[in-house]
Amino acid sequence: MRRRTWIALAVAGVLVAVPVCGELLARSVIQGRIEESATRALGGEIDIDLAARPALLQLGDKHLPFVELDGDHVRLGRVPDAELHARLDDVRFTGGDPEAATVGSARATVLIPMSAVAQMAGDLGGMPVTEVRTDPRADTLTLVLGRAGIGSVTLRPRIRDGRVETAIASAEIMGSPAPDRMIDRIGDSLAGQDEDRDYPLDLEATSVEVEADGIHLRLASGGPSVLHRPERPS
Repeated sequence: MRRRTWIALAVAGVLVAVPVCGELLARSVIQGRIEESATRALGGEIDIDLAARPALLQLGDKHLPFVELDGDHVRLGRVPDAELHARLDDVRFTGGDPEAATVGSARATVLIPMSAVAQMAGDLGGMPVTEVRTDPRADTLTLVLGRAGIGSVTLRPRIRDGRVETAIASAEIMGSPAPDRMIDRIGDSLAGQDEDRDYPLDLEATSVEVEADGIHLRLASGGPSVLHRPERPS
C-alpha cells in the first residue's frame, strides 16, 4: 500500500511538473526571440514582459496579445543612451526567420537625459557643448558652449512630421547676442542632426516636453510594422 502511495504521488508530481516546465520553457523561448529582435533594433539592455495568456498557447499559434519592453541605454534613431518603455500589441512571428515578427501597433515613452542631449549636440558653431540646462516652465533647454561657458544656445524642441526637431530660441556669446553668422552655423548643425532621424517600428512623435531630467517623448505607430527585418545575404 505504501509503495502504491509513493508511486501515485510521483506520477502526480510528474503530471504537474511537465506543464509547468513546458510553460517556463515556452515563455523563455518567446522572451528570447523578442529580446533578440528588440536588441537589434534598439541596442542597450532590454527587459521583456508578456501577456498573462499561457506562453504555450502564444508560442503554438505564434501570436502574442502584447509585449512590454523596458530599456536602458537604448538608441532611438540618432538619440543615444535613452530610457524607453514601450508596448507592442498584436505581435506575430512570421516567415522562416525565428526572430522575424510583425507588430500591429506600438506606443512608447522615452526619456532623453541631458547627457545624451550633450552627446548628440557635439560641437555647435565650432564650440563643444560643456553643459545642458533645462527650463521646464519655458519648455526649453540651454546648451552651454566652450570652456568657462563662453557662449550659450537656448533651444525649444518641437514636433514636425512625426519627428522631434529643435528651434533656436536665443543664442549668446560672452553675454551678448550672438552674431547672425554664428547663429546660422549653429542652425545648420542642428538641421543636419535632425535629418533622417527615423524611429524603429514606424513610430512617430506625438508629444515632447522638457523636464528637469531631460526631454520626454511620447511616440505611437499608426499601423502594422516589422519588429525585425531579416538580413539578406549580399
